Amino acid sequence: MPILTNTYDKIYRDYEEAIGWMRNLGIPIAQSGRVGHYERVLRRWKDAYRTASEQEGREIFPDFVSSMLEIFDFVGVHRAFGNLPAQQLTSICKKLEKAVNGPVNAADETPKSTVARNFLFEACVAARAHNPDRGVEAILTADSDTGIRIDRKKVWVECKRVTSQSKLEANVRDACNQLERQLAAEVGSGHRGMLAVDVTKLFNRGDQLYVSKDDHELIASTQRMLDEFIEEHASMWQRVYASKNRKIIGTIFRLTFMATSEARSLLVHNAQWALSPRADVSPADLQLQKKLVASLQASE
Repeated sequence: MPILTNTYDKIYRDYEEAIGWMRNLGIPIAQSGRVGHYERVLRRWKDAYRTASEQEGREIFPDFVSSMLEIFDFVGVHRAFGNLPAQQLTSICKKLEKAVNGPVNAADETPKSTVARNFLFEACVAARAHNPDRGVEAILTADSDTGIRIDRKKVWVECKRVTSQSKLEANVRDACNQLERQLAAEVGSGHRGMLAVDVTKLFNRGDQLYVSKDDHELIASTQRMLDEFIEEHASMWQRVYASKNRKIIGTIFRLTFMATSEARSLLVHNAQWALSPRADVSPADLQLQKKLVASLQASE
């Protein structure tokens, strides 16, 4: 299955619409901030790439790759929730108010400046999961980072972006502790907890371009990277799960970056999601998780 692509001009128009939508929601967007920076970079490069010199390309390309990676997340949130009334989007607005800040380029992010992109990831999980036609719907009033309604179950999700291998276990434990508190506050049997973990920074600091022969190789290699990561580290989070509420049923992982193939002339946004269920999860809860991952992947 090929990765869907748009022209840079179409991406630019989509991003402009997302910015206008956020402004209409009352989210302050500074022209000097990262959201404005991405708009300027894409406005310049959407046409200039056709005639740019090799030197100009070398100078702008890392910044362009980083900008494009961020743009797709903001566009995705707008695409999912842009038609909903503003009064239903209080939680999403709070996330976006934080998300528009932070360092311009992902490569410049430090452990002390992760807040903006952390909140954007929370909004992205909600947006990617929101597929009412598939029976999967974001719970926009969730007290957890994100809530998702799947059939008759409510799945409370805690989101973590792991920027350092050494912090992986601490992030998993922290998310499980948060989920236990959330689940303790819920009445009834229809509640589950899951972790959503973005591991992108463990593979790519944010401005590097992944090159492959074609779309099939690109998707397969990205999925292989995620599968190998899960195989290497799964025993750690399975140990954590073992001492936690049995309603915590597993973790979904995201790996995303800009890529190109030898057969293409445009960059493509490649995002893959993978599942690591709790070892002793019930068949019904396993199917619930698979349905969630399918919904997340379908939105990419």
